[in-house]
Amino acid sequence: MIKAIIDIGSNSVKMRVAHVDSGKLRVIRDETEVVRLGRGMSATGFLSEDSMKISCSTITKMVRRASKLGAEIFLAGTMALRTAENAQDFIKMVKDATGLDVHVFSGEDEAKYSWRGAVDGFDTDGNLIMFDSGGGSTEFVSGSEGIVNKIKSVPVGAVNLSEKFFNIHDRPIKKIFCDEALIYVKNLFIENQIDEFISRTSPAKIIGVGGGVVTMASVKFACENFVPAKLHGSVLTMRDISQQIRMYLSLNLSERQNIIGLPANRADVILGSACIIFAALEMLRVQECTVSINGLRHGLLLSENL
Repeated sequence: MIKAIIDIGSNSVKMRVAHVDSGKLRVIRDETEVVRLGRGMSATGFLSEDSMKISCSTITKMVRRASKLGAEIFLAGTMALRTAENAQDFIKMVKDATGLDVHVFSGEDEAKYSWRGAVDGFDTDGNLIMFDSGGGSTEFVSGSEGIVNKIKSVPVGAVNLSEKFFNIHDRPIKKIFCDEALIYVKNLFIENQIDEFISRTSPAKIIGVGGGVVTMASVKFACENFVPAKLHGSVLTMRDISQQIRMYLSLNLSERQNIIGLPANRADVILGSACIIFAALEMLRVQECTVSINGLRHGLLLSENL
């Protein structure tokens, strides 16, 4: 059968359509639209009317494209819809426009499905730790031999962190703001006991998931065209991340929009992503992570329970 998963995040709406046969996937269509559903939410607690309309329009167009492919469609909501005071207004808006319900996942369920998608195709022998940094939250999952052992969702993502510390576009960002952001993220990770994901005896392979990780890999390899599939399995090191943080700090928004490999619509949140990824690797006491382009959508496509 053909299935489509539309992931409604704080920063973007993503759709993956695949032919599913006996637990094997053949991806037919994969697309991402940056909509900033969670823009301004960290200050107000509400989704803005404009963000809801733009996001709903994007979802409606994706539903139409998936329907033309004969897909069974599932809509998944994450951090923005878990926490916004007016989330139900948006869910009703989408229902009225598409006839489909939005299924809002808890942080733990989101992490569980993201893990399943992220590790698909990788060797699951030994210890694995996945982190999935999105627009509004970052999920951590540890497991071994393909079995999940620990899950944690931390309420910090590229959008809300950028709004809190990097809301300056017309000039380069001062290093002190980056230092403050890193301290803020590290403290959140400590409060959520992310350091307990580390095994003192068995080192783990770290898998990074999410638009920020993939974008930073694209910048590392100076990809003229942003093609995530080509970046699957690549490696991001702490040195790569540190170099990119320094570069992003030195440029204003319009200059960042011209960086090769960086989609222009991610230029205003890429520093936030980089800080979260740097803090995650530092907390996990590793020097690199392997990039996976598969996450929540892929995990949901593999699920037989939807």
